[in-house]
Amino acid sequence: MTKIKFCGMRRREDILAANEIHPDYIGMICSDGFRRSVPQEKAAELKSLLDPEILSVGVFVDEPYEKIAAYLKKGIIDIVQLHGSESQYYIEKLREVMIFQDTLVPVIRAYQIRSEKDLEAARHSVADYVLLDSGRGTGRTFDWSVIHDIGRDFFLAGGLTPENAGSAVDAVHPFAIDMSSGIETDGMKDPDKMRRAAEEVRKR
Repeated sequence: MTKIKFCGMRRREDILAANEIHPDYIGMICSDGFRRSVPQEKAAELKSLLDPEILSVGVFVDEPYEKIAAYLKKGIIDIVQLHGSESQYYIEKLREVMIFQDTLVPVIRAYQIRSEKDLEAARHSVADYVLLDSGRGTGRTFDWSVIHDIGRDFFLAGGLTPENAGSAVDAVHPFAIDMSSGIETDGMKDPDKMRRAAEEVRKR
């Protein structure tokens, strides 16, 4: 079954709704400067409220290794998602930091997909998983037809909503779908949309 990730969680209410719906992952924006960013203290609070069966993903954009290591050391996140211009070398060095912290943590690397060249970069990423997106928080879908024979598990993001999440699963069979703005109303997570989106994915 396709897994579900709700990203951009930043309020107590968001976590309580997720605990009821039970996605596989929730994501928190751990880098500053974005509308859904949460400081480390808030991220720790949200993690403490989260059902332990749901994995927390920390989303980072071109951050120093030490910042990510601090989140891991404090148990705030279970998985690292890189959403900037991080290189293959960066990922390899990050793994060394995580080994130093005696933690085996999966890494998701996000790629903006506009052409076959972008897909090729994702295909050969040294990350554990890749996330295929239309851009950083654009809220728009991209042409799913460019995804073919990627040969690895991937998260699909970009403009996914309760109305099209099921179609996305049928079309490209992702390992997981990742939703943020599509499960919001007036800029806040909407439990009804979260629930409907999860239902559509789980029907498949």
